[in-house]
Amino acid sequence: MTFTETPFLYLLLAVYALWLLCRGRYQARVAVLLAGSLVFYGYHHWPLLALILTYCLTDWAVGLWLVRARRPRLVLGLGVAFNLAGLAYWKYTPLLLRTLAQGALALDLPVPAAPPNDWVIPFGISFYAFTGIAYMVDVYRRTTPAETSFWRYTLSAAFFPHLVAGPILRPEEFLTQLRPGTMPDRAQAPLEALLLLARGLFKKMVLADRISLAIDPFFTHVADSTTAGVWALPYVWLYALQIYFDFSAYTDIARGLGLLFGFRWPENFNLPYLATSVQDFWRRWHMTLSRFLKDYLYIPLGGSRGGAARTNLNLMATMLLGGLWHGASWSFLLWGGLHGLYLIVNRLWGACPLRGLLSAGAVAWLWRTVCVALTFHCVCLAWCFFRLTVLSESLACVRKWAVFDADKLFVGGSEDVSLWLALAVYGLLAWLAHHIDFRSALVAFRWRAGEGASLERLPAGVASPEARGFLWGVGVTLLLLALLLSPGGESAPFIYFQF
Repeated sequence: MTFTETPFLYLLLAVYALWLLCRGRYQARVAVLLAGSLVFYGYHHWPLLALILTYCLTDWAVGLWLVRARRPRLVLGLGVAFNLAGLAYWKYTPLLLRTLAQGALALDLPVPAAPPNDWVIPFGISFYAFTGIAYMVDVYRRTTPAETSFWRYTLSAAFFPHLVAGPILRPEEFLTQLRPGTMPDRAQAPLEALLLLARGLFKKMVLADRISLAIDPFFTHVADSTTAGVWALPYVWLYALQIYFDFSAYTDIARGLGLLFGFRWPENFNLPYLATSVQDFWRRWHMTLSRFLKDYLYIPLGGSRGGAARTNLNLMATMLLGGLWHGASWSFLLWGGLHGLYLIVNRLWGACPLRGLLSAGAVAWLWRTVCVALTFHCVCLAWCFFRLTVLSESLACVRKWAVFDADKLFVGGSEDVSLWLALAVYGLLAWLAHHIDFRSALVAFRWRAGEGASLERLPAGVASPEARGFLWGVGVTLLLLALLLSPGGESAPFIYFQF
């Protein structure tokens, strides 16, 4: 089930109504949220419930075992190995069999059995596997207590808003809030929740889905004669925007749903395409994954403690594994490797005296603009290998950045002026929401904003009835626009559902 399916709306209304009716009864609220989450996950394929419950049971049991184990490191290793082995089996068995078959053909050896045609990667398995690993490691480090209730732990791992594509939550950000006395029984910041839901649905249904319709034909035929001479770069730009709108939309909706049930979760995106370096990009893009890779992979590998060469090796290993985590294709490994290379170059450039000269003085603003443009195109180059999982197609796309016919600069989906106009308008509105001081600009509404001026932070400090009414109107209008301006038909699945 996805957030844009009609059955999800019915499920959400039913779960929310029951949750409100159970106010004051802790066990009943846990049961309602857990039951709704299991229905959400198993709706299209009920046998998947056995998989996620097995994961939850194992991680919960390992957490309790760690508390009393004489050799906790061994116990932790077993728990992490279980999570990674299950993840590897479901995600990488087809890749392994295909690779072995290609090797066998090249060596004229018997070809092993091919993966079944109906092999499906359980959606969300990467996210709840990582959630379990984070929980076990934190229990091992004694930074969080082991959870005594299996059902409470299962709810923390399987709660439907963040289950499939994050954000990846630490125990203190969710699990500890599910205990008696701390579990909320009312919505938190309902106005902010509405704005997040409306913004997420608009980005998904109006922007991401419409971009998908415009660019999918090109990427489907990128290596054949039907796209000969077409300039690929506008399509890559659009794909970069599509994956941002699609994934950040999921996070907006997830965080908005969390607020409806009283939980506030961390942001996952912060204007990533305005980053001035790839290191800055990873501070802004999928921020909960970035911190997971840093805290549970990069630092345990040694981080930056072993000198420049060891630091670069740790960076590359982290990004290679992070790339392979995204999907069962060697192109994802290449995508991660490119980002690893970018990060290493960034570290080397950071030690160069010229960098300090360019970052200061009269040319600082110009240099910052150059850095943003260069970083964006480096990220776009890597996206070619992320979007096209066949290496020959990825390379064909990259080649068409520079080799094209002059009369095919903007053709097909990339010539849709209305699409570019919609993106420009959204970008302008996003910039205004991020930069304008509403306290000064909307004196007539008697704003009383809290710290910061972004639209997302504003509602918590708004006290004026006129101001709150205005924002409620903005949220409802954005929801209606999402429904009216969507391309029509069934909404495409969220891109990160496949991971």
